[in-house]
Amino acid sequence: MHGRGFARVAVTAQAKAMDGTDLATGETFEATDPAGLPRDDVIAAAADRVAKDLKALLIAPEAEPFAGPAIFSGRAAAVFFHEIFGHRVEGHRQKDEAEGQTFTKSVGSPVLPEFLSVVFDPTRKKIGGIELNGSYSYDDEGIAARPVTLVDKGVLKAFLMSRSPIQGFDHSNGHGRRQPGLEVVSRQSNLLVESSRTVPEARLREMLVEEIKRSNKPYGLYFRDVTGGFTNTGRQGLQAFKVIPVVVYKVFPDGRPDELMRGADIVGTPLASFSKILATSDRPQVFNGYCGAESGNVPVSAVSPALLVSEIEIEKKNKSQDRPPLLPFPPEGE
Repeated sequence: MHGRGFARVAVTAQAKAMDGTDLATGETFEATDPAGLPRDDVIAAAADRVAKDLKALLIAPEAEPFAGPAIFSGRAAAVFFHEIFGHRVEGHRQKDEAEGQTFTKSVGSPVLPEFLSVVFDPTRKKIGGIELNGSYSYDDEGIAARPVTLVDKGVLKAFLMSRSPIQGFDHSNGHGRRQPGLEVVSRQSNLLVESSRTVPEARLREMLVEEIKRSNKPYGLYFRDVTGGFTNTGRQGLQAFKVIPVVVYKVFPDGRPDELMRGADIVGTPLASFSKILATSDRPQVFNGYCGAESGNVPVSAVSPALLVSEIEIEKKNKSQDRPPLLPFPPEGE
């Protein structure tokens, strides 16, 4: 038996644009102890940023379907890897014939660019002073937590394992997890993306502009922040993913200021998306959250540097047809 404290402060704001689009922005702060949460002035500054972003989104133009070069911020890239890679290397999916089994027969083969490695390490408590939500001492089958290198220099080496064996992997590596009351399956912990092809973020932006010009696109994209995402790993549906951005900018090759837009979702398929990663920044960022799957909701983290990709696709986000009220509420007493 073991336990872990968890404290969270969430700052959120919601509004409806004049065309019916529901908008939301937010920031969260997590710690294992309330004493680890930030000072009041830090939270107040976050509230100001959240409000400023929401006001800007209310008047931003709606996104149009587009495919072109893009930069994912570190947080956006972390969610990208969690959704399109992490779920597909959970061990139990490799022996389920209803699953897409994207990487089942890829052990020992390249699955990512050779400059990328991926480690799952529930023993890591912090990175850059930020506590990681996916940390634990033992998994939910009593196996001690340990770091597991799943991809080494682009080559797949292993899967995330619970006590349920699969062909070629007969032991747990400490990733059997569940929400209380549900059955254990193999799940993610702290996903850490490591890169040997890093450049400063300013240079990464220059490379984006070069790629926009090379591909003859009118603009590229910068995904500054995301709220989460989801993926389908089963054979019955499409082998696709969706990442839900909050703050997205058009980046123009002629030096015009970036243009904020709203109402975009990132969509794609995993193998095609991995092949389009060109480089990363030299500064990792943390995304903390909860992941939902067969064994319920479990706390996870993903850490990644910013990514430059040669092409990513966005589609229009579903929106409500309801409009904001035309008239203000009447004063009280009337």
